[in-house]
Amino acid sequence: MKKFAKINYTEIETEKISNFETSFALKPLARGFANTMGNAIRRTLLSSVPGVAPFAVKIANVEHEFQTIQGVKEDAVQLILNLKKIKFIYNNEIFNDEQIIKISLKEKGEKTIKVSDLILPIGVEVVNKDFEIAEIAKDGKLELEIYLISGRGYQTFNENKDLIKKYSSLIESNISTGSLIAIDSDFSPVTKVSYESIELNTQTSDIQEKLKINVKTNGSVEAKDAIAQASHILISHLKIISKVSNIQKDIIFEEIKEEKKENFVEKIQISSIDLSVRSYNSLRRAGYSTIDQLSKISMDELSNIKNLGKKSVDEILDKLVEYGITIKGEE
Repeated sequence: MKKFAKINYTEIETEKISNFETSFALKPLARGFANTMGNAIRRTLLSSVPGVAPFAVKIANVEHEFQTIQGVKEDAVQLILNLKKIKFIYNNEIFNDEQIIKISLKEKGEKTIKVSDLILPIGVEVVNKDFEIAEIAKDGKLELEIYLISGRGYQTFNENKDLIKKYSSLIESNISTGSLIAIDSDFSPVTKVSYESIELNTQTSDIQEKLKINVKTNGSVEAKDAIAQASHILISHLKIISKVSNIQKDIIFEEIKEEKKENFVEKIQISSIDLSVRSYNSLRRAGYSTIDQLSKISMDELSNIKNLGKKSVDEILDKLVEYGITIKGEE
């Protein structure tokens, strides 16, 4: 049996603009493989690489997206459009799937509000820090909260309305006036992909090909990492049909997804429950990152965590009670 040639995978340095916009080459491939692989990778890059994006916004004193905001140059429509242009990066070791991340802003007086003015939780960063969100007049003020969630592809305004209803009990707001406004979400960190199939050694009967892939992202993930993630997604699907024993078995990823939904509250990260910095850092250093982990320890174990005083212990216990959890030995 004729063997496939050893494949070489490289980044094309002469065409590299940045880590977020560059080109890659894969060669030599058997005839027909460049288009087969290029199309699959392109479609997966554009539709399935995960990201994080806003799905809802709450603005003080604003009940709907067509309202003006006193003392702010932008109306609600323009402000929301600006908020949708913010590119977020999140640490998936801190935030799990389907966890809601809250970003807040509270400013007053004459000022141009930039992305860098947002109050971000630990584990979340922004790419375009200098992007201008709004302009406040001398007697104006702006208070808002942006709610993010991780996902893939594109989620419509109407789908996010349903999402707000689904997670309404888990959305905690510090703004007493105004309503939650659903917005459409573009989760994909990949903004542009193209590929090209180039024939090699055309003078022989054994024609091989080079696959060239051009990738541009929004800056929240490097192009090489986006391709790696897309490849892992394809491999995960192909692994299922690579085993004959899997025929007629319902193994797709829905079962895993449903299990995550059932354990959602227990899997909430401690970074999202508004602990003080001292309490949060002490728990992280001790190896605790989720409510699920804390629910399994005893009162003695909690009290003996380094740098956790009585005040911090009480704070943690109070937060756990909010989620219906008590730990062993608690009076």
